[in-house]
Amino acid sequence: MLSILKQENGNLSIVMLMAVIGMVSGLSMSSLVLRDFRNLTYEFENVQARHLLRSDAYRGQNFLVSNPLTIGEVFVLPERRFSLNSGDFARSFKLRSYVEKTRENTLIGSDTGIVGTDNMDVFRLNTMVSTAVGSSFNTFDSNSTRVVIGSSLTLNQSSFAEFMYFTDQDTSPAGKNVYFYGSDVIEGKVHSNSDIQIKNVGGWPTFLNLVTTTGHIVSHSGEYDEEEVFQGGLIEEYDGYIFPKEATTLRHNARHNLMAGSTGPENTIYLVRVNKGQSTFWRGDLSVPIRKSATVWDPYPSIPLDAADSLFTNSFTIRDTIWTSGTLGQLSGNGIWVDANLWLEGTFSGNQTWGCSQNIYLVGDILLDMTPLGESPVYNPKDMVGIVSEKSILIKYGYKDPDSLARVHPNCGADDDYTAPAGGGIFIYAAMCALGDGGDTSATDPNFKHGVFTFEYQHPHGSTPAINGEDDNGDTYFFDWIDLHRYRYPPTSSDPWPIANPSLDYPWYNPLWPEARPYLERGTINVYGAIAQRRRGFVHRSGNDSEYPSNDGYWDIEMDMCGGPVTPPVPYNDPVIQNLVLLPRNWPGASGSGVGYKYKNYNFDYRFLNTQPVFYPEAQLTGGKKPLAHGSWSIVIPDRPKFNRYF
Repeated sequence: MLSILKQENGNLSIVMLMAVIGMVSGLSMSSLVLRDFRNLTYEFENVQARHLLRSDAYRGQNFLVSNPLTIGEVFVLPERRFSLNSGDFARSFKLRSYVEKTRENTLIGSDTGIVGTDNMDVFRLNTMVSTAVGSSFNTFDSNSTRVVIGSSLTLNQSSFAEFMYFTDQDTSPAGKNVYFYGSDVIEGKVHSNSDIQIKNVGGWPTFLNLVTTTGHIVSHSGEYDEEEVFQGGLIEEYDGYIFPKEATTLRHNARHNLMAGSTGPENTIYLVRVNKGQSTFWRGDLSVPIRKSATVWDPYPSIPLDAADSLFTNSFTIRDTIWTSGTLGQLSGNGIWVDANLWLEGTFSGNQTWGCSQNIYLVGDILLDMTPLGESPVYNPKDMVGIVSEKSILIKYGYKDPDSLARVHPNCGADDDYTAPAGGGIFIYAAMCALGDGGDTSATDPNFKHGVFTFEYQHPHGSTPAINGEDDNGDTYFFDWIDLHRYRYPPTSSDPWPIANPSLDYPWYNPLWPEARPYLERGTINVYGAIAQRRRGFVHRSGNDSEYPSNDGYWDIEMDMCGGPVTPPVPYNDPVIQNLVLLPRNWPGASGSGVGYKYKNYNFDYRFLNTQPVFYPEAQLTGGKKPLAHGSWSIVIPDRPKFNRYF
């Protein structure tokens, strides 16, 4: 090396080598600077483009709230243009979006657990943003950059399944105030198109999610800590929701339609037992009215009968029920419409919505195939149930099974049948909607035709059951309708139905009439779902109810006038039939001093915030706006040919 440096040619070589190294280093540094600058501009364009994509998501949502589309319809939003100048470089952006309504697979389940899919109607907002150098849009296409990003947002039409509690009028059927108390801990959203009443009884109620009301919160116990009571927030004077009168979407899109018999929907019953995606059913057709008579004797029963005095003859009509059986399949992912009264129970799989034009009676548990009894359904990937009545939804007291002919009380249980807060009674994994419209009445006026979620047989009295008798010769006798052979029916003002010694049930008011010892307290209602109703139905009542009293013994069942008080229960020893005592009682192990379901174990199904039961009634604000729920938002490679067709 030293000899090379001593030579003239060697010095020149070293100088040239150093020059080459310097030039290469300069080019490398320039390349690094250029690459960093390009990365900077790319990141700048990319970040700004993503911000613009998100902003357009809200633009599309706001459009759809006021302009709902039909299936297959596409609407192109006006193109938006933006220019940004940072001082060092300028960029321009074009934002193109269109919205469409499609039917596609939608996630069901929890985003933290296993998920499944089901076909649902969804709105989709498709957006593409492209960038160009400079701030002039005249040369946008010739100066476009490599940044072209797309996004896709799915939106679901909000439905009444999103509310743990929804009421159109938050009053009772009698037009009286109903209250939230200390025992009420409400998980999901709550809305009422009227005032909401609260009381400090056993503490204040607790609302864990947003509460909205078109009116105000009315406290009947003085001041309260709003943050403690309304932990999920409170908005008063909120927009009202239009609560529909009919289940139009379900009626029009149901896969199965079960039709009424010749005597009409109100005189037809479908008793349906669901087993996952299949079901068996019994159709009950009520006959035309049949005239019957019953001679009143004193005493009755008497052996021989002619040993008693004949007083007069009652004349009345009854209806027979003729039952026929059938099966129904392909339930999963479909709606089922019943133009009759629907009696429903079973274990359901897939997304099913059952609806009917008359009342729905829950004759047993409503369970989900992949959710163990008593557990939350939030991780269930596929099963979801909607129950919609154009009248009311009732928990059935009892019935005579047309298959086994047994007289059953399916929805009663002991308080400790399950670990608290669950309890024996009934389990309902469903979103329930009672749409019944009894006409325009003030919220403070009685209206017993409005749709409610409630329980059957709210004023139990004892009644005299049928017996067998035998005379001294060994001949047997069968005595039925004993109360009809003892008292005037229908009653008159001068000869009313007995209200004391004995206090008797009106004939056929009890669906298992006659029953000597009917049940008062029946356990717990366990709901894992949502409840929407026109008015707030009773789930528990006092046995001596001042809500709509009829202590004079007057009977008008449709107006909730059902004889005298039922508690405290007073035993009545029958004067003719030995060892027969009429005495209403609690179901074994069910505590309380009233009637119905003392305990409410209500849990919201949070899956309803993203996905609703198929064809469930949609929510619409007054003024025509339709609120939407976000499904998923994702960055995608835009479909340029499709965008080019629209722009």
